[in-house]
Amino acid sequence: MLERINNTIGRITIAGDESSWDFGFLQSLEEQLNKRATLSPRQEELLREIEGRWSDEAMKSRALWTDEWDDEKAQKFAIALRYYQKTGYYSSIVHKYILHTGEIGGIPSQKEYNKLVLNKYAAGVIRNIQDTPKFPVGTAAVLRTTSKIRMPGNSPCIILKHGDASDIRSHAKGAKPVQVLPIGSAEPIWTEERHLKKAQKRKSDKR
Repeated sequence: MLERINNTIGRITIAGDESSWDFGFLQSLEEQLNKRATLSPRQEELLREIEGRWSDEAMKSRALWTDEWDDEKAQKFAIALRYYQKTGYYSSIVHKYILHTGEIGGIPSQKEYNKLVLNKYAAGVIRNIQDTPKFPVGTAAVLRTTSKIRMPGNSPCIILKHGDASDIRSHAKGAKPVQVLPIGSAEPIWTEERHLKKAQKRKSDKR
């Protein structure tokens, strides 16, 4: 039993994943057995599951995942990380990959990536960030009546910039963050594309 545990600990060490739950759990089993204690049926079951996650086949799969990591996956993972950093969900993954400097470091496991990115909430957030803006910078727009933000006389506003993953607040369709400047105001405000509509051109007076 100790040999099986040590072999799996060695595999995890080679992969550089000593911070994982698997590694910590195996260390506790090793310590328990060194004290001449026995493992419970549940502990033996968990040991078999961990061995499966670090088998030759599983190790090859991890290596392949790393080779297939590209900019597209990195961008989607970064957007999901920034979103869940605000919501508080998946905090263990968020804290693992958002460094104390605020930068993102490391390649997640396929399981971590799937958990964070391949759900309907993250998918909506990623769509909102990556979709082509409906209101280009410098164009005019008007707030819809459904918007909670109000401007005097429903005056138009100018699109200043589009937000990134750190600005987004919702996975709802059309929730791409947009910073606008109401005409006649010196203070820009943040809203979302779904709360805007195109400003109608004024018809010139007929003579």
